[in-house]
Amino acid sequence: MPRLKAPQRREQLIAVATKQFAKYGYDATTTDTIAKSAGITEPILYRHFGSKQELFIAITRAVSQQTLRHWHELISPIDDPAQQLREIARQFPSHLKEMGDAYRVIHNALTTSRDRKVLAVLREHYHQMEAFFTGVIETGIKRKVFRPIQPKTVSWSLISTGLGFALVSLNLSPFETFDVEDAIEFVLAGLKA
Repeated sequence: MPRLKAPQRREQLIAVATKQFAKYGYDATTTDTIAKSAGITEPILYRHFGSKQELFIAITRAVSQQTLRHWHELISPIDDPAQQLREIARQFPSHLKEMGDAYRVIHNALTTSRDRKVLAVLREHYHQMEAFFTGVIETGIKRKVFRPIQPKTVSWSLISTGLGFALVSLNLSPFETFDVEDAIEFVLAGLKA
């Protein structure tokens, strides 16, 4: 394998680790397995990431950044907060397909890991999702599109709906699952001013 520059090697290691974590889970994946899959030795891996935790943290932060960037791009031309949520729901299945392995990594660690650093970065991820949706809901309340309600409660309804849809569709495919757009419509019906 050709020698890569540091940024390219980090990207390669993140991509390889994502596939390994998605396939075997965080706890069962070793840095040795990741290094071998990347065609390098463990000492080279450790030049770029000090631990398996650091790789997981990098993956999770990348998912957070990509997801939020994608959602901001989707909603930026839309002025109505209800329509913004509908557009995210409409695009969510294709977003999941594109980032399926990375979401499998997060979901697996969420349900199995007891590692403090792993759990801390997962909390960070979900706080960012909460903040995003809370902002949309607060805007809708201010504009009287939504009735006065606790924005965090609605945010977590949206997150839980997306999480449930993702867990089933990514891990039990093919499987008849609920329509995420219909589920968001159900939530929006309860928000109408």
